[in-house]
Amino acid sequence: MIPRRAPRFSIAIPSSLVSEVPHLREKTGVIGQVARAASIYRVEDIYVYRDEPDESNLIRLILSYMETPQYLRRRLFRKRPELSYVGILHPLRTPHHPLESSLKKLSVGEYREGIVVSEGSGGALVDIGVETPLSAAGRAPSTGSRATVRVTSIAPELRGVFARRRDIDEYWGYQVHNVGGGIGKIAHSREFDLKIATSRKGRDYTQIESALQAELRKANHVLVSFGSPKRGLQELLHSDGVSLEQAFDFTINTIPLQGCETVRTEEAIHATLALLNVMNV
Repeated sequence: MIPRRAPRFSIAIPSSLVSEVPHLREKTGVIGQVARAASIYRVEDIYVYRDEPDESNLIRLILSYMETPQYLRRRLFRKRPELSYVGILHPLRTPHHPLESSLKKLSVGEYREGIVVSEGSGGALVDIGVETPLSAAGRAPSTGSRATVRVTSIAPELRGVFARRRDIDEYWGYQVHNVGGGIGKIAHSREFDLKIATSRKGRDYTQIESALQAELRKANHVLVSFGSPKRGLQELLHSDGVSLEQAFDFTINTIPLQGCETVRTEEAIHATLALLNVMNV
């Protein structure tokens, strides 16, 4: 079992993430890199904050598509031009993306993602990617909606109960949120008790490693924020009259002495989450 991270990790990325990428194919690839990094390091929430040019709808669509188990995608995503190049993306292979499609391979107590195909007085039928729909007890979402279920019986009938993601001890993928505002709005949220900004102008992580590790041990929910292709977090916050020091607990440079003039956002995400993963193990 791959456990959920403690503390919970969220990242904030700009809606201009792919604004300098000219073609939809390449935009899709960059967004796919973010999805892979988030999944590798067990990020549970991706917040897309507003920046210009705003491509938040494309980013959210592709991130959500990748997070959805393959057996549900055709039902949940209609054919649309923005998804033309998703075939180039590497699968996430997270615990909620099982490859098994046989009823015989299911286990009692197993969690599966599904889609509600019908509702009735005796419960709801949920397609969980095997030959037979599962009959689920509990409060069902509307027909056609995605749901998480826990298998309670396989024979003589496939049965289960609706479950909440937060009740699952295993890492269960990320959720995507479009923020109705800039980075300042999410940075001031009280949801996070440890907020980390990444910046080339920040302090070398080796100078603050011990202090950061100590705070990671105490935190419940960590937010790691990244700037845009054209502007760093300090510039993005400037319009709100707020400094990085006021908005974040730490501002760190996770790639000191970088050999390239610029580090792309998707590259910074990988480097930063890898570093924090080692600190937090």
